[in-house]
Formats: sequence, structure tokens, C-alpha cells
Amino acid sequence: MSPEIKPPEIELLFTGLAAEADKFLVGASTVALVRSAGELILFDTGPYAYRPILQGRLRRAGIDPADVSKVVLSHLHWDNAANADLFGNADILVHERELEAAGRAAARDPAIPEYTVRAIRKLRLRPVAAEIELAPDLRIVELPGHTPGSIGLMVGRQLLAGDAVGSAKEAVAGQIASCAGREQEAATSLKKALATSDIIYPGHDRPFRVGPPIAYISDYELRIRLFVDPSGQDEELHFGAAAAKSFATWPGN
Repeated sequence: MSPEIKPPEIELLFTGLAAEADKFLVGASTVALVRSAGELILFDTGPYAYRPILQGRLRRAGIDPADVSKVVLSHLHWDNAANADLFGNADILVHERELEAAGRAAARDPAIPEYTVRAIRKLRLRPVAAEIELAPDLRIVELPGHTPGSIGLMVGRQLLAGDAVGSAKEAVAGQIASCAGREQEAATSLKKALATSDIIYPGHDRPFRVGPPIAYISDYELRIRLFVDPSGQDEELHFGAAAAKSFATWPGN
């Protein structure tokens, strides 16, 4: 009798933050590790500001970045793909439409830094042209709209959605906030995500159950430290709630 194969499991390294600020872009996006039949697959890598924290969380989990076999990039925005170079042994999976759009000299998406495609092409790039199965219960799905080549990763009936589903609020509203003139594509992808998933891990929010009703599956806690007085103590704001209708969790360092 062959040994039982465990279904793939999702481990959140960062949970996206559903927040806006008037002085800066928050850019706190979801980053997840998927363990599948002894393989380590990373979904998105977050903004550059995550870099030392991401390295620390992998280290505490006993994971060497060299052992990550695949990195699935939902899209190439600055807050999703900035740390792909940490995983030099991994295949970097990006949709070919995303690469094409990011490489345009004219009408290039301003959220994609000019160096991104050049840097990605120096890695073990594996362009994706269609939906593909990576392993049993593990499938890349096409979710265009937020960007031309947005993709997600289906893990059983759970979806790592990237910004194709930015937040639970977007799921309730049935409308993606950021899609740069691709509203119809974005709406179709959102409907697809909701129809095919039981749980969604959005790009900038904590995971939620599709329901109905749509409801978060984890509590919320957030700490913000402000350096407001050079000669005094720092100020710290602490937000938290166990209620189902709070915002997003950012795991502690």
C-alpha cells in the first residue's frame, strides 16, 4: 500500500492589510507558503520593506530560501514581487501577459518598477500561458483584471487570489477597486474566484469564508509604532478585535 499523500497546506507569512493612508502607500500584501508533497511553494514575495522580516520568518520556520522550489507571482506590482530574487533556486511563475504588459515602453503600469522585468528575467523564469496543475489539489488559475496577467493559486478549495480579490469588502461589493480600465475582466475574475472557492486569501486583507455570508476566519490585531518625540517615548497604537467584521491581521515579527 502506498503512503497517504497529504493535501497541500497554506501557511501565511504576511496577511495583507486593508488600509489607506494620506501620507504614503501602505502596500501591505499577503505572502503565503504552500507545502505540497515535500515541496515548498511561495505565493508572492511582498514589497521590499518586507525583506528582512520575510527572511526572519522563513528562518524561524526552519526554511532555507534555497529550498523553495517555486515562486508564484500573482502579478508584478511593487508590493507583490520585490523579493523574488531571494529564491535563486526556484522556478518563478508569472503569466506571459503580465511580462508583456510590464515590458512595454509606452503606457506601462506605474505600479511596476522599470527594473522589475529585467530582474525577473535573470532568475529561473517560467512564463505561464494558461491555467496549469502544479500538483494534485494545486492549480494556477487565470484572474485578469487588476492587471492583464493576474493569476491565483488554488489549494484545494482555498484560493490565494492576489489582488484579483483585494479584500473581503470588494467581495461583498462585487467590484474590484483597482483595475485600470479593465472593469469587466476584473468583475468576471471576481465572480470566478467566489464561485470556485470556499475560502479566499485576498491580496490586502485577511482570509475569509465565501459563505454566504462572507465572513473572516481569523481575528484581527495590529500594532503601529510612531516616533513622534526625539527626546520622549515612542507612541504605540494597538488595534484588535475578535469580531468577525474587523479588518486584517498582520502577524507579529
